Amino acid sequence: MYMKVDSFALLNEFNQIWMECWVEKGYGFEMTEMDADRFLIIDPNEKKVGTIEFKQYSLDPANNINSVFPFHELEKIKSLKPEHITEIDKVAILKNHRGKNLERLLTLYVEYSESYQISHCVVLLERLFYRALKTVYKIPLETVGEKIYYKGDYVIPSILYPREIYENKDNYSWLIRPTDIKRKPIFK
Repeated sequence: MYMKVDSFALLNEFNQIWMECWVEKGYGFEMTEMDADRFLIIDPNEKKVGTIEFKQYSLDPANNINSVFPFHELEKIKSLKPEHITEIDKVAILKNHRGKNLERLLTLYVEYSESYQISHCVVLLERLFYRALKTVYKIPLETVGEKIYYKGDYVIPSILYPREIYENKDNYSWLIRPTDIKRKPIFK
C-alpha cells in the first residue's frame, strides 16, 4: 500500500513521481532539503504510483509555507504544541493511477497522523484536490485564506484535522483496513 523512503534509490523514485506530476500540471519545482518523512504509494500491482511528504511544521516566518500563507499568525496554530502539527507536501499520484490510489494515500495520511498523534496539518491544496477532499471524502478541513497563485496554479491555504478521522474511523468508508489489502499469490 505504501513504502517509506529510506534510501537514495527510493528518494530518486519519489522525486521522479512528484516531478512528473508537477510537469503535467505546469507547476514549478521546489526541492526540499529539510528532514521529512517521505512515502511512496504502491498500487495493488506493486507499482509505485504516488508520493506524500510529511514535514515538521515550524512557526518561523521564514518557513517556506509561511512565506506563501502566514499559517504562523493563526491563533489556532500558535496555540498548539509543535509535535501535534505537521506540514504536508509533495502529494502526487501519476495520471494513469488516480482514483482508488487516492484512498491509499489518504489512508496513509490518517495512519501517519494517528501514529504521531498529529491533530492539525497545514497544506496548500490545489483546487480540484481540495474539492475532492471536501465533497467526496468528507475530510475534516478548514479553509484559512483566499486562493493564492503559487508555482503555476492557484492553491487554497487549509488546515486538515486528521484526529477527527482516526478517532472516528467507522465514519470513513474509504479508509483501507489491513484486511482489505489483497496480495498477489507468490506461486500460481
